[in-house]
Amino acid sequence: MKAPISPVRFLRDAAVFAPCYIALDWASYIDPVGPFNITPWNPQPALAIVWMFLGGLQHTPVVLATIFIADVLVRDAPGGYLIAAVTSTILGVGYATIAWLLRQFLGQAGLRSSRQLTVFCAVVLGGTALVGGAFIGALRGAGVFDEVSIPAAWLRFWIGDAVGILVTAPLLLAVADSEQRRGLFALARRLETALQVAVLVATMWLIFEGLGGDPREHFYVLFLPLIWIAVVGGMNGAIVATALVQLGVVAGLRSEAAPEFPVLEIQALVAALTLTGLYLGSMVDERGRAVESLKESLRLAAAGEMAGAIAHEVNQPLTALANYGESALVVLGAGGARTQLATIIEKMLREASRAAEVVRRLRELFRTGTTHLEAVNADELARSVQRIAHQLIGARAIRLQLRHDGELPPLYIDRLQVELVLRNLIANAVEALSTRLGPDAAIDVHILREGDDRVRIVVGDSGPGLAASTRRRLFEPFFSGKPTGMGLGLAVSRTIAEAHGGSLEAAPGPRAEFHLVLPCTKTI
Repeated sequence: MKAPISPVRFLRDAAVFAPCYIALDWASYIDPVGPFNITPWNPQPALAIVWMFLGGLQHTPVVLATIFIADVLVRDAPGGYLIAAVTSTILGVGYATIAWLLRQFLGQAGLRSSRQLTVFCAVVLGGTALVGGAFIGALRGAGVFDEVSIPAAWLRFWIGDAVGILVTAPLLLAVADSEQRRGLFALARRLETALQVAVLVATMWLIFEGLGGDPREHFYVLFLPLIWIAVVGGMNGAIVATALVQLGVVAGLRSEAAPEFPVLEIQALVAALTLTGLYLGSMVDERGRAVESLKESLRLAAAGEMAGAIAHEVNQPLTALANYGESALVVLGAGGARTQLATIIEKMLREASRAAEVVRRLRELFRTGTTHLEAVNADELARSVQRIAHQLIGARAIRLQLRHDGELPPLYIDRLQVELVLRNLIANAVEALSTRLGPDAAIDVHILREGDDRVRIVVGDSGPGLAASTRRRLFEPFFSGKPTGMGLGLAVSRTIAEAHGGSLEAAPGPRAEFHLVLPCTKTI
């Protein structure tokens, strides 16, 4: 339930709303039809609906009074004050109902998904159709419309209100939302946006002036810049683009050739264009949010996968610290020299620093996904491969065949993250071989040169290999060929490889073979 607002704020908001509503009504007073001057574009209902949607239905009396005043000032109350009061009440209550329905179905979420956009469009299209029917029905009941003009008048009213709300309400909601408002400001500061607006304006000029004739014949051309803007700018871009199109149509209708234009048909095309742009922009935003969510999931998954590597990395310096501590006790018990103790303490401090560095790197990965690039010799990387393989193989009857070309340049990598990738690849090979151990069970790791500034690490095994259908989906997040797998290990590994400017691929062939390409210092 919306909390009551103070009288001062209520009067302030009403003082702003009323002149804005009347100004929009006057600006959109184009091509009126019938004794009650029904127009094919009415943006002012959007202002009333958004105000009641955001501020609450306590504003309904102000909306009713403003509609009545606008009818008197803009249209001279053609049916008299009584008819104006009746129709104003119908419109005000109808718009309040639309606002209430939007509050029930959308809450304060706004238009952040295609589902919410669908609800918004359904409520607006259905609500304006019913309001238009009630409005025209009241006038028919008063005897001011003949039977022939009723369907045409209702259609004009419905399209006018529906298009006005579909175009204007999303823009007003975006301006009212702080996050979307920042997005609009960011969009306005981009150079590409200025180019897009220029193309859109030029297209509007071609349709209404440059090409001549009926603008309906060339209206489809507007879909091209609209799609461009929506794909690049998302929902914010689509909102701005559709508003500019509507303003361009109004400008075209107000030109000297306006009486020759089929206004109602053009507004129907504007409605189709608006829905296309809004849905496209909404889907682009949803896709962007999904990608960001997936990146976050992969980053957290990488941290989780790295926890296994961290356990091994930290275990080594901790084990060394324990051994050095026992050695120090032995030296003290035997009355050893200070130099021996100093040497042992230096080793203990070095191992403690190593453990602290591992923990610090894990904290950085959790917080920002930071990579710490350093030069790592190929021999050192080969020793890491050997250590990881021996840890994972354990007592299994699996041989490790490790080869690397001589005089390889140092790799420029984050050692901890690359070791995570190697751990994933070797762990997969060990698991594949565990189901069919034999004298030929072996894991082959080959480190070789790849051009001047790359090193290729090939990890293969003598297991059953990979089916072509499995190989195509190996790197998809949450796809796993193992009954207990999460399907994130290889996806995380490829993300790490690509973050280094390298790649990770599964090579076709009779055996499982992965090719990890990483940057190295360039040789001359």
